[in-house]
Amino acid sequence: MALRRRNAPGTSLQVPGARPRAVIDDNGGILPLSRLLTPPVWWTLAGGGAHGAVQLGTLQAIRETDLEPEQLLGSSAGALTGALIAEDPVAAVNRLFYLWADLDLTDLVGGGWVGMVSPTSFTRSSLADNAGEMASLEEVYDARRFEDLVIPFGAVATDMISGQPTVFDSGDLLPALLASSAIPGVFPPVEIDGRYYIDALASANLPASLAMRRGAGSIVAFDTGSSPDKTIGTSLQQLVPAVNALLSTQQRISSLAQAAAEVPVLYLPTPADLPGSLSFNESFTTSRDSYLLARAFLLDLAEAYPTGSPALEPGLYCRPDAFSIDSENLSRVMRPVPVRVAAGGAS
Repeated sequence: MALRRRNAPGTSLQVPGARPRAVIDDNGGILPLSRLLTPPVWWTLAGGGAHGAVQLGTLQAIRETDLEPEQLLGSSAGALTGALIAEDPVAAVNRLFYLWADLDLTDLVGGGWVGMVSPTSFTRSSLADNAGEMASLEEVYDARRFEDLVIPFGAVATDMISGQPTVFDSGDLLPALLASSAIPGVFPPVEIDGRYYIDALASANLPASLAMRRGAGSIVAFDTGSSPDKTIGTSLQQLVPAVNALLSTQQRISSLAQAAAEVPVLYLPTPADLPGSLSFNESFTTSRDSYLLARAFLLDLAEAYPTGSPALEPGLYCRPDAFSIDSENLSRVMRPVPVRVAAGGAS
């Protein structure tokens, strides 16, 4: 619903409406969906830079259900989110809210794009070092080792020699998070045990197929949305997101198709009109829009498969218009969940 602002008549407060009364009154208001998923349930979280704010919104919607992860697997920004969930599942959404309220590009690169571009920057392997990001990681996380986490978690990075995804799930936590989010050309590769790693977007940006191969019985996939098509320019702020999108799109489709052929995959909807993946100034709007889309999807899923329904069969449970790219493999496994509940509130 929209509330008119007294001090700004031309704008309104965009406050999500209440859920349907039947949902509020049943089961303490918690949407029962875990009955549909075969254990172990894995949550996979995609990368996407500033689009990681999408996952805050989808997690807010998930917290209105009884869905819980038994394993977590994240890439890049999704690894940072996944580690927060694994460290303290109950407080994770609140911590993410405050993180995204404060997070800015300078928390990662230090001086911003302008200061990074100089004649000497083109002789280095990256435009920025990773000291700023490491300092931020040290502030955000209390855990220093994977073994300190409450839920088993893996961070995905790309091995620079083989080009294949590598899952870090033991030992030092922060270097693995740094490697998973080392965007090529922006941040330097991260050395771990004598090998060099870069951002997972190059190999497994949405690691659903990895989760399936590692034993997932079902998967909840947290993607990060997309920006509208734009003319690609030559500035760094245009090139980096464009290259990232090219690297991740086909990989995402392939990963989801492979996983959904073997296990049920819930693919939570995301906005399609987001700002650039390096633009952090609209995180609140991004997370709110994502919350509304995911909430409506979960309500529709519960209606499509009411209490008493058997566990979901293998397939990709998503909105009919979830993907703009035609893929025969994807079409074969899609199990569309039609829109019944309006994203803005109760139907």
